[in-house]
Amino acid sequence: MKEIKDNIQILVIMTIINIFVIWNYISNDKTLHGIGYFLFFYVSILTIHLFTKRVPPKNEIEVKEPKKELTIAVFFAFLGLLFLALNFMLKSNVIPDKPITKIPIGLGSIIFAMPLAIFIYLLSKRYSLMNLGLRTKPLTSMFLGLIIWSITGLFAYVFNKDGILWARAYDELGGIIGIIVTGVIGAALFEEFSRFVIQSRFERIFMRPGISILFATTIWSFMHFPVTYFKGSDVSGTLVYCIQIIPIGFIWGYLTQRTKSIIPATIAHGFNLWGFQNG
Repeated sequence: MKEIKDNIQILVIMTIINIFVIWNYISNDKTLHGIGYFLFFYVSILTIHLFTKRVPPKNEIEVKEPKKELTIAVFFAFLGLLFLALNFMLKSNVIPDKPITKIPIGLGSIIFAMPLAIFIYLLSKRYSLMNLGLRTKPLTSMFLGLIIWSITGLFAYVFNKDGILWARAYDELGGIIGIIVTGVIGAALFEEFSRFVIQSRFERIFMRPGISILFATTIWSFMHFPVTYFKGSDVSGTLVYCIQIIPIGFIWGYLTQRTKSIIPATIAHGFNLWGFQNG
């Protein structure tokens, strides 16, 4: 009960978001899917909480200059969003596809959206890789990523079996190696690192773990705006989708916050081909 009272604000905010999401599913005749996604959020959060109470992390996250690092990380994230938008404008021929535009946009996407810029900056400040989210102790906490991944799969199988993407991804990405390269390294590792930096610095400044996770997750979710809009050219639908993925992103952020490592969340995120958050 104490944990609930201490986190009542973020629980209320996330419940409002979850109600909006389930309402959207119901409005699109996907009631069962919506109910499953709603329940999945609370089951996953409770699982992470109970597991990490029993197996707590051995170290805290080192943060040297929280305000400066947060400002730079958020600025780089918005630059990443800008370059992603420019990249899809390039693909849509809104911007001429010429070397003078293609090269700088491509470089900007790699440097800021991946995000190499903040990684290089923090390395220059003499952070070790362990202090950039790659801790593996206690080793048992790494299994929590697999547990959350399995829970995602179980709920997807029960509540939205037709949305599971494993067969399609296996064919399109060239098998399990392609899934690892594209999903785990190309997407999850970079995204979870960016989220880790933003939410850990935010938490150190404001001392509000739940709000810090929501802040970083909201930035992460709207990084998906360009690619989603590019697929459908529907602003309202894209905004709804970005809100819709906040709950699963919050789960991954909470997983990182509780384990002090990005590895469990990278596992749960990188192999998330259940399609459960889609709708």
